[in-house]
Amino acid sequence: MRFGPAIAAAAVFGMAAGAFAATKAIDNRSNAYLLKLPEEQRAAWLARAIGAWCIGTHPFEMGVAQTGSAAGNAYWSLTCAGAGSYVVQLNELGEALAIDCENFKAAGNGKECFKKF
Repeated sequence: MRFGPAIAAAAVFGMAAGAFAATKAIDNRSNAYLLKLPEEQRAAWLARAIGAWCIGTHPFEMGVAQTGSAAGNAYWSLTCAGAGSYVVQLNELGEALAIDCENFKAAGNGKECFKKF
């Protein structure tokens, strides 16, 4: 599912600055499912969250938010062949939101694509 940058930034990144602090680990079953897939299938699944035009390459698990309003959400980076890079937020129910890496960096309180939390 793809949203405009401002809406996506608010929805995806409406998290407290300390949302990734180390505490008791929170699991995300949807994320666990993705981790079990071969890289090619994982990239295809994440690409669908970005849009039909994306051919996903290089999926990268950034981490699962542990605190704040984003607690439990998993974050992945993905490159779309010839069409830029995106971050995908994945909740426990498998619902995904995507935003391009440029807007993520601007709204992510120091977070960047393709970097672990």
